[in-house]
Order: sequence, then structure tokens, then C-alpha cells
Amino acid sequence: MKNTILLIVLLVSSFAFSQQIHVRYLKVLSPFTTTQEDLYIKNNQVLSVQDSVIVQNKLTGDWTMAVNLDNGRKPSKEYFVSDLNNDTEKHFFFTSSIDGREFFIYDKVPKIDWLIDEKQTKKIAGYTCYKATGVFRGTNITAYFNKDLPYSAGPFKFYGLPGLILEIRPDNMDHEIWKAESVDTDDQSKIVYKPQFLNKDKISLKEYVAAKEERMNKIFAKVTNSIPSGMKAQVKNNQRFTVEQKYEWEYESY
Repeated sequence: MKNTILLIVLLVSSFAFSQQIHVRYLKVLSPFTTTQEDLYIKNNQVLSVQDSVIVQNKLTGDWTMAVNLDNGRKPSKEYFVSDLNNDTEKHFFFTSSIDGREFFIYDKVPKIDWLIDEKQTKKIAGYTCYKATGVFRGTNITAYFNKDLPYSAGPFKFYGLPGLILEIRPDNMDHEIWKAESVDTDDQSKIVYKPQFLNKDKISLKEYVAAKEERMNKIFAKVTNSIPSGMKAQVKNNQRFTVEQKYEWEYESY
């Protein structure tokens, strides 16, 4: 009898993981704008795609100024490629662009030391989710995950909880917020989980961060120089407006 029950559990589990799940998140990209991110999971493979279309913020009704930060270029889609695992770190490959130049970057992301509070729950996209808190690259974050969706994954580079993350946000920021709008547990889309990015320059995460901050510093300097005399404005170099505030090699330098 016990063997029969175990076999049924294994068959159900195998069927669940053979199906493709699709989660669409609303991402608050900045205080002014939102965009969408689509997460796909099948057979231990994970692909998250952040849309290139900047949509009107549903909270403020405003449009972003950020579209023009890259000389008016339309932002391109960003891909985050990984696998499901229970390791202490996860290997991500992701794409991004700086000043019109396309990059393909490798990132080894440490597992967050999550603190779960099952007394704190909320409904997201029809699922009951439990609260978890942790620190991700220097930022205190709060997540809500669902145990009935048995995937240790989430949007962007988040993972490590005993269920799928349906909402995540920094504790002291009004942007870099992800919240699931819909969940399809039997998605039929044809997804390439290991896309080839042969036309993109391959660089390390450290090189990418340095190039990105050099570009932003030039933008801030240009904005500061355009401010009329008599008005005070101070912008610090290497300010990070993302959830990733401090990287592993920066901790090692102390």
C-alpha cells in the first residue's frame, strides 16, 4: 500500500514538472513606469523575459523619462536563463544593453538566507502566498511565495524558497517591484529555454557593472551641467537604483 501511494506521488510530481508553467509579472521599473516580465518553467529549465515595451504606470498615469537615458534608443528585451536547483548558488546567464551595445553576461548568484513567516499570507493571482524576508545583494527584500507551485524560482534572479515567488519588493524602494498578474500551469507556448545570443558581446558581470556605471555617470554629469546656475544639485557617482546594491567581490574587498 505504501509503495502504491509513493508511486502515485512520484507520478503526480513528474506530471507537474513536465508541464510548462507561465507567470506574467507586472514590474515597477521606476517611480514613473511599469513593464512586464514573463517567467517560464519546464523540465527543470527556467527562462525569464523582461519586455522591452515601457507601459504607462498604472499608479500615477505618467510616462517615463528613462526611455531617453540611452540617447532615445528603445530598450531591448532582457533574458534571464537558469535551471532549478537546491544549491547554495545558481548560475544565471542574462542579456542587457548599454548605449546600444548588446551584452551576454554570466552571473553566479548566492542563495538568499530566507526567513519564512507562514502567519503572514496574502492572495496573489488567486494563490495563497506566504511571506519571506531576506537580503539580496545588499538590499532587504520581502517576498511572497506559493507552496502549491513547487518551483524554487521567481522573476529576475530570485530563487531559493520552497515554492514559486509571486511577489517580491525591496523594503525601502518604490520601484524594482515584481507582482504576478497571472499564472498558467499548462502553458502551450513554444519556448526556447537555452537561446543562443551569438550577436551579443560576452563579458563578465564585473565588466558589465563597470560599463553600466560609467555610462550612468556620464548621463548624471550631463544632467547636472544642464541645471541653471543658482540651483543646487548633487548626484553621486556609481549610484545604484536597482535591487542589486552590493556585489560579492565588493564584500570581499573589505
